[in-house]
Amino acid sequence: MSSKISVVLLRDFALLGRKGELVDIEKDYANSYLLPQGIVKQIKNKDLLKHLKEKQQVQKRREQSGLSEHSKALLYIYNDPAVITEGNPIMGRLPPMSFRVHFKNSDGRRMSWEWYPSHRLNRLPAGYKYVILLYKGRKYLGTFHYLQQLLMRKVHSPLIIDGSNLGWVKGKPAMDPIFDLYDYIADKSEKFFFPFVWAFDKSFKRKLSKTERRELNEFCAWSGTKIVDYADEEIFKLAKRYHTRYIFSQDHFRQYHTEYFTRITYR
Repeated sequence: MSSKISVVLLRDFALLGRKGELVDIEKDYANSYLLPQGIVKQIKNKDLLKHLKEKQQVQKRREQSGLSEHSKALLYIYNDPAVITEGNPIMGRLPPMSFRVHFKNSDGRRMSWEWYPSHRLNRLPAGYKYVILLYKGRKYLGTFHYLQQLLMRKVHSPLIIDGSNLGWVKGKPAMDPIFDLYDYIADKSEKFFFPFVWAFDKSFKRKLSKTERRELNEFCAWSGTKIVDYADEEIFKLAKRYHTRYIFSQDHFRQYHTEYFTRITYR
């Protein structure tokens, strides 16, 4: 039995979407908070649910049509690293794909991307297509699905992430939530963020399994990642350095003056 239900947002709600959008939400979260607060309405009628899904798919296709034909063609080629095979007319390693990313209050800036180095993929968890995002001389790790949204959506600001706080599953430190955040921001967030800037405690790294420590080391080999003695202090320094007020964490930071900052989380 599915643990999720389909609901329509009755008002804009950060990280879930805009008013009128159809989203799938964890049933417990919907019943305990979203439904009682009048934030969403559950859709039980199968015909209505099908109609709303079709309508939303049409809207997404319209948004995607804003890409240039050149970008669409390149996305088709780049969509599967397997196209780069011996005997294929596209020989060798594809060059970075350049595109224009649109920032809030900006005319747009050039950046590019390329597939994650294949010889390093075994250092990361399976399940995602990883990419490298090249921006202002720096290389950021991302997922291909996140990249697709980056091509189409307007970037609101950088996002500072409390990695040590995010990386927990059932009371144990884990790396899976770190990688899941890319799809969460791509699919569920009203605002879109780039780049992701991460801060981890050294103590968090020590608590990880040997395999996950290797994953964290690979993750932190790219720009926008730091492992420090005490991440809370570093988070607010990074927010000022990157000129953003948005921090992703479930920590309320009660010991800090946080009036200027906006804390967001999965809920």
